[in-house]
Amino acid sequence: MNDLKLSHLSATLIGSEIVNLGGEIREKIRMGENIYNFTVGDFDPSIFPIPKELENEIVDAYRKHFTNYPAAEGNLDLRDAISQFTKERQQLDYSPGEILVASGGRPLIYSVFRAICDKGDKVIYAVPSWNNNHYAHFVDAEHVVVEASIDNHFMPTAAEIAPHIKGATLLALCSPQNPTGTTFTKKDLQDICRLVVAENARRGAGEKKLYLMFDQMYWQLTYGSIVHYNPVSLEPARRVANSATVPPSPFQNRRTQSRYLPFHSVHPTGKFPTW
Repeated sequence: MNDLKLSHLSATLIGSEIVNLGGEIREKIRMGENIYNFTVGDFDPSIFPIPKELENEIVDAYRKHFTNYPAAEGNLDLRDAISQFTKERQQLDYSPGEILVASGGRPLIYSVFRAICDKGDKVIYAVPSWNNNHYAHFVDAEHVVVEASIDNHFMPTAAEIAPHIKGATLLALCSPQNPTGTTFTKKDLQDICRLVVAENARRGAGEKKLYLMFDQMYWQLTYGSIVHYNPVSLEPARRVANSATVPPSPFQNRRTQSRYLPFHSVHPTGKFPTW
């Protein structure tokens, strides 16, 4: 079997660092070590069960034989509900036709990378962050890594991004950040948005624009004085003209386990195909 030759992508894949860490912790627990596991955000259902209302709806759906494949882009009634939810909770006005539903955030993020990036395109992302290095590797992009520091709560700043912005294709941001749990301030995110807008205004008609992917998977998990902000709310007029893709985010109750939930992304009409 050692003489089998696979694709370059297969031969160069590495495991997710965060998932690998979770696996190591689970193995230590299996071997009897006393460990409080805070590594992976999939809570013990015996302690944090899904809401009873959701459980009943899932069981009821199976009893009514709703077991066929849903529409590729997500069923219309669900996308209608997400559209209304997004408008009420985030003041973002996206029609059902601008919403894609998937069985997790990863397919949506991968689709954004695949739809936007060509081989050799520059992708800017901060570290620490969730798996951006792997998505960039999948599309054979040029990795442009910004090392965020504790001084800024491990969130990248416009000043740190600016030296890399020329010629970049995708800027991948996340707030609240995974794995740090920290968030952008309004000013810091606004400064980054203005940087993207200015760069796109500089580019010619035939040039690929700089896209901003804003992962706000955990936007409901903010407490106290912390306020969540998103680029489209801060720069609503720039949604289409300056090529912002926003966001992958879960349509969920904050106490609900994500494996039972649809995830969605919103985007300007006609910008992304449905697979």
